[in-house]
Amino acid sequence: MLGDRIGDVLLPHLAGIAIEDIRAEDGSVLISASTVHGAGRCPNCGTNSQRIHDRYRRRLADVAIGGQPTTIHLTVRRFRCGLPSCPRRTFVEQVDGLTFRHGRRSQLQQDMLPAIGRFLAGRAGARLAAMLHCTVSPDTVLDRVRRLPAEPPQRSPRVLGVDDFALKRGHVYGTVLIDIENSRVVDVLPDRTAETFAAWLEQHPGAEIVCRDRASAYAEAIRTTAPDAVQIADRFHLWQNRCKAAEKCVIAHRGCLTSLDDHQDEPVELPAGPPVIEGKRAANTRRNFAAVHEMYDKGVAIQVIAETLRMDRKTVRRYAHAATVEEILSPPPRRHSTMQSWAEYLNMRWQEGCTDSGRLFREIQERGYRSSSRSVRRWLEPLRSAESPTPKRSEAPTVRQVTGWLTRHPDNLGSGQQLRLKRVTASCPELADLRRHIHDFAAMMTNLHGHLLPRWIKAAEGSDLPSLRAFARNLRKDFDAITAGLTLPYSSGMVEGHVNRVK
Repeated sequence: MLGDRIGDVLLPHLAGIAIEDIRAEDGSVLISASTVHGAGRCPNCGTNSQRIHDRYRRRLADVAIGGQPTTIHLTVRRFRCGLPSCPRRTFVEQVDGLTFRHGRRSQLQQDMLPAIGRFLAGRAGARLAAMLHCTVSPDTVLDRVRRLPAEPPQRSPRVLGVDDFALKRGHVYGTVLIDIENSRVVDVLPDRTAETFAAWLEQHPGAEIVCRDRASAYAEAIRTTAPDAVQIADRFHLWQNRCKAAEKCVIAHRGCLTSLDDHQDEPVELPAGPPVIEGKRAANTRRNFAAVHEMYDKGVAIQVIAETLRMDRKTVRRYAHAATVEEILSPPPRRHSTMQSWAEYLNMRWQEGCTDSGRLFREIQERGYRSSSRSVRRWLEPLRSAESPTPKRSEAPTVRQVTGWLTRHPDNLGSGQQLRLKRVTASCPELADLRRHIHDFAAMMTNLHGHLLPRWIKAAEGSDLPSLRAFARNLRKDFDAITAGLTLPYSSGMVEGHVNRVK
């Protein structure tokens, strides 16, 4: 009697079957059961049938019992449909709340997967399901989420978050819409255009606050479709733009950083000609070159030489037509006509200790360089392969270091970093002024004092830093949204987290 009550309370989804045996085996619970209904209902015509065609056993994975994985071995019957006009001849009985067609899980475990997937997505959802003794792949979790019936909202959330995400970076982008207050995905749009977002806002009115990045497309859609909504510019992107402006200011005053170094490195000249390859490969080349010329000088045909020495015919021809082996070992000089105008700058930066071709490419690109980064790498190859060692990095701080010191919280700087930053600002009044502006902007952002923004913009526009003035002028173009972002507690940080789960 008590056992029946426990089963009704703890295992209500098994009420529609007759449990024949429960046993523990290899750390799991095995339940043997059978159906109890006398007849089955045809899924096509709905006719009840008692004509049993066959019996077989289904193996269903169920939710864990007592922290142990549970499997149900359920004996079910296949019935014959008695309605002559019904196209289905036989069908298998299903147990409400427990089985479904072609299912290898119980209905309870099947319903658990989309709930997990909605909050944790694929990989994290699969890991949580494994802890609940439900073996499932990330793709299966996502498939269960995709099969959920679409429930488009009738109205937009009061606080709406919008951001784009890449389906294929550089080619295909979508838009994700988030309910900021409830932290849930509202909808996913197929692109990131202003027209698509405006159409969605028109179909789903009601947004009072919209958190967005600083892209103009979303801003235009909100202005035209929901003009009464308060736009909030994301603080993360705002600070990111602020850091880029700070880096440009530091680059403009790089000379102040170089003057801090008391031990400048000796100038390193690029080698006059291409380096000659030595080693095992060079020895093989010399041996093959001698063998080819020994036969070629006697009048042996190139095809015969290739077959005799088991070499490629084009390689033999190149060896035969070369006057000396050095022509083979030394690669032909590359033409750097595009790089000639940038040679002085690249040599100067190399002597300063910057050997990163990607960084050098970005620096000259900002100064008007229009060719590819591959040309920069090729220009630096002779210097990298020269016998002289790579120049020792200057003891002066790099642009990246100084930018990091200026934009980080002072409490996160070590004593040595604080001392070096003090030396930088003492030697360069412009960077000292930049530091003060960054500190004021960070305090305004942290404390949500958006009312101080006009005063900060006015002070920045009066500075001697062109990049800082350009950043301040750019803030005026999106002034209302930025002021709201520096005043209200909402931001797009939650949207970024949902973007990762959606992808």
